[in-house]
Amino acid sequence: MYQLTADPTVVYCPERQSWISEGTWLWDQYQQWLMEGNRPMPIGPAYVLYSPEHFRAIRDAAFTWMNSEVKARGYDDLANCASYFNSGVERYRLEARALVAWRDAVNQRLEQLVLAPPTGIETWEQVRPLLPQPEAFPWPASVELPLEAGDGPTAQL
Repeated sequence: MYQLTADPTVVYCPERQSWISEGTWLWDQYQQWLMEGNRPMPIGPAYVLYSPEHFRAIRDAAFTWMNSEVKARGYDDLANCASYFNSGVERYRLEARALVAWRDAVNQRLEQLVLAPPTGIETWEQVRPLLPQPEAFPWPASVELPLEAGDGPTAQL
């Protein structure tokens, strides 16, 4: 039995517990095995479930999700939005405070999930609904500005 890897010139052989590279005699055996009609196992996960790498991947996905939410509100990223925490402009300050409260709640929930992982919860898609959702926080109303030519009173240069 063989398992594919992200590198098409390398396969993994669980029986030998070894990586087999193209151009070796073991690769020739692998090619013969394929010609006999066998199929390798698909590429495995990038981490072992419930390992530090697994938890890091979930955390990275959570931060990508939070970044996409603040980008939709016109900020570059989480840090950019959070930098308005003490802004003199009320809307910016409220957005930053909603973000920080949400980010902190997400991080605390992720910590709880690491300490006591629920059975059967393995993927980001399964974790996301278990996290605090952005709409549960007091975000101010969004403001859309006419920044495209022809969408409002823009200067003609």
